[in-house]
Amino acid sequence: MEETQVDGTSEEIKDPAAVLAALDRAKKDAKQFREEKEALEVEITKFKDESAKFSSKLLKEKVIQELSKHYAGPTDRLFKYLNLSELTFDEEFNVVGLDNQINQIKKDFPEIFDPKLLVAGKADSAEGIPVNKTLSASEKQALLVLGR
Repeated sequence: MEETQVDGTSEEIKDPAAVLAALDRAKKDAKQFREEKEALEVEITKFKDESAKFSSKLLKEKVIQELSKHYAGPTDRLFKYLNLSELTFDEEFNVVGLDNQINQIKKDFPEIFDPKLLVAGKADSAEGIPVNKTLSASEKQALLVLGR
């Protein structure tokens, strides 16, 4: 048998079949570990995506709650004026940075948040029927059904 020298060593490979078997086992183990690692990375990515989804839902709910404290109308109309990417949570899951944005919206659109200004524009607008107009039976039934 021929002696193999590797980097200054002079060990003779006595059982090359065992060495090849060990190499095959090492390759198989490396492949298994790589597949497990890839499966775990996919799972981590899935959990990160779910976490981001729930975080964004929580953020939206917290923003809606805070906006409803200041604004009586539909809060989703004000979302286009908010930059949600600038908002974060603190340790108690309170939204950080929302007050500044709400104050800016209040400065830009004071009529939305001030009930006196909101009602003042609609106080004289009458949503009804002129007094002198006579209604047909169908129109009267329609008004009763619609609750007007």
